[in-house]
Amino acid sequence: MPRHDAVAPLLATAADPFARVLLDGVRTRGTAGQGRREWYVAGDQHAITAVRALWGSADLGALAPVVPPVRFGFSSVPAAPTVTRVRTIIEMSAGRTRPGH
Repeated sequence: MPRHDAVAPLLATAADPFARVLLDGVRTRGTAGQGRREWYVAGDQHAITAVRALWGSADLGALAPVVPPVRFGFSSVPAAPTVTRVRTIIEMSAGRTRPGH
């Protein structure tokens, strides 16, 4: 993951064609309407092999694949439970950028 915000869009743009082919549903760049462009750069990804999760006092059950695939924005998530560190860069229509973490 690049440390400088100016490098992240370049890396995300270069990685996008490979991500589209290798990871179904994954995009590393796109538009979000209203003249906004976005870039995503994954720093690392870790499989989740066990978890105990509660909603209030209700047990949420065992880990399971994400089915059907989540579709929001211009990307998706892996079917297997994972934690991914992602850096987000958003360019507003005025040409300003806002780093996200």
